[in-house]
Amino acid sequence: MVRKRAAMAAAGAVLTLTAVTTGAATAAPAVPTAPAPVAAVAAEEPQPLPNFVGRNRFRVYSTVSAETALKIHDLSGEHRKVLWPPNWKVCTQSPKAGTKLRGGTLELGVVKTNEKCPARQS
Repeated sequence: MVRKRAAMAAAGAVLTLTAVTTGAATAAPAVPTAPAPVAAVAAEEPQPLPNFVGRNRFRVYSTVSAETALKIHDLSGEHRKVLWPPNWKVCTQSPKAGTKLRGGTLELGVVKTNEKCPARQS
């Protein structure tokens, strides 16, 4: 019996295709197949940034590409280290939602999830 397994990338593209033979020792060896074409994810037009304001910081990590640098700072004025993503919510973002960002830097102002975002300053 021959079963096929495919390794999947985060974007859903098939990276490799391997055949695994199980059963009797007399089974014919699997014939190597050409790997499925991989979509050119990097060549695609970047998706517009969603509005992260009010959302959990973990959502940011699961949405933006690895090419995008994140600059995150605590808006409370206490200069706390922003470590555990689920414990923080986004209050400000730059560039704004709808911007198509490939690489570059996404700046986020955050506070603890149980705190209120500070009032915007003019």
